[in-house]
Amino acid sequence: MLVSDAMNRAVVTVEPDDLVETAAALVLATGAEHLLVVDEGTLVGIVCACDLRAPGAGERVSDRMTLPVLTVRPDTSLEEVAETIEECAVGCVPVAVGGLILGTVSNDELARFGLATPHPHRHCHVHRAHHRSEGGHAPG
Repeated sequence: MLVSDAMNRAVVTVEPDDLVETAAALVLATGAEHLLVVDEGTLVGIVCACDLRAPGAGERVSDRMTLPVLTVRPDTSLEEVAETIEECAVGCVPVAVGGLILGTVSNDELARFGLATPHPHRHCHVHRAHHRSEGGHAPG
């Protein structure tokens, strides 16, 4: 099974200069657990709902986003994505080709195909420093 068969195409985006409280309101309004941070059409970061707790006055999304962002291609196998999510301790992996964002894959999508990683969503920040420093594209 490929990423293109399972990805969530309902991507919710914010900009780096958006207020954290605005992004938090968007999470509540849409039910999205992950927001892709896009600057002039380019993916520059990712935030999850847990990144947006207790915003400071005037705090921007860029202050809370994780970067660089691991991405996968739509022709990547779901098994590879499950392994990437587990090994890199991330909660969501954007799907992109040549800078075009096509969707995302998280444990929710993996679970529908019996591939959910054993860690709940909150695990996505246990190794934040690790996945910030490595970045780039996942294998595949």
